[in-house]
Amino acid sequence: MNWTANDLDLYMQQQEYIDTALIPLVHIGSGGAMKQSASSAEFLLNLCAFIERQFKGRVVLFPPFSYTDGNDKSRLASEWADSVSDMPFKHVFYLTTDPSWSREGIIADAIWIPSIPIESMDKKLKQSVLEDQVRQIIPVLTAKWTTE
Repeated sequence: MNWTANDLDLYMQQQEYIDTALIPLVHIGSGGAMKQSASSAEFLLNLCAFIERQFKGRVVLFPPFSYTDGNDKSRLASEWADSVSDMPFKHVFYLTTDPSWSREGIIADAIWIPSIPIESMDKKLKQSVLEDQVRQIIPVLTAKWTTE
């Protein structure tokens, strides 16, 4: 389910089955890093949409949380965790192409995915790349779902 009024109406009716929030973390680079940042964001948002389609009825895909280099990641993570903790999701996964979120242990359930530049790929190749990435993420999600 997406973060839309129609999907959230459905969520309200079936929330006992929909136990997972999927939150993309998007880095907004500046200067010379803008294009790389945009490419990473495009990849991540396409990947999250693909995961949402695979797990529709189990996952709510949130709008991306965006941040810049000047943001205090620990403070942001704490604010996000406080906001999401008020919502009735048993599992919250943050997906990111920025390795610092998981490497530095800022967010325990951050799933780092290396960015793949998909902007110049044809539709078929892009689909194949996204499928390959989802196959790597599914075991991480299912492991959490089965242990809690």
